[in-house]
Amino acid sequence: MNRTIAKIISAVFNPLLMPSYALLILFTTNTYFTFLPFEAKKAIFLTAFISTCLLPLAFMPLFMYQKLIRNIEMENRRERLLPFSVVTILYFLSYFLMKQMGVPPTILNVILAGGILILIIVLITIRWKISAHMAGVGALSATLVAFTVILKTDFIGYLLISLFIAGFLGTARMVLKSHTPQQIYAGFGLGVTVLSVTYFVF
Repeated sequence: MNRTIAKIISAVFNPLLMPSYALLILFTTNTYFTFLPFEAKKAIFLTAFISTCLLPLAFMPLFMYQKLIRNIEMENRRERLLPFSVVTILYFLSYFLMKQMGVPPTILNVILAGGILILIIVLITIRWKISAHMAGVGALSATLVAFTVILKTDFIGYLLISLFIAGFLGTARMVLKSHTPQQIYAGFGLGVTVLSVTYFVF
């Protein structure tokens, strides 16, 4: 795998996109969510996509202009602290907004888990660099398992695809020299754990 392909994979499977991917899968799989009115699904998806992806990305040019980060990849561990903290706040705001909208808990827990996950990543990043990309795809994989159990619907095909993607994504992060194997495995394990605990507790 060359660096160009590794960068494309890292961009397509940016951790900020994982909640949106989870919702797209949920809304297009044969569950009771497919019977929601199109306008309701659109409102939920756009709220999640804007608050958990577009808004966090919108802060990046400001951070670069202020020289708080050198580039959007934030290769330096300390550069990640402020952007990740802002993302954490945006995720929790998205959770409370969607809760006020009456969004079902199955969806709310995806956003809540994302906020908790990024908060833990911020705390870990104070001392050690962990892969947020792998945490994201790990959380997505665990989400699909949770959907299978809670909704009694077969998401195994999507789960296998997510695990396949995790392998490519981990390889891409190492090709780019963004993370060590330990940081890759720790990130994936953290994502799976936080998502699973969130669904179990809430």
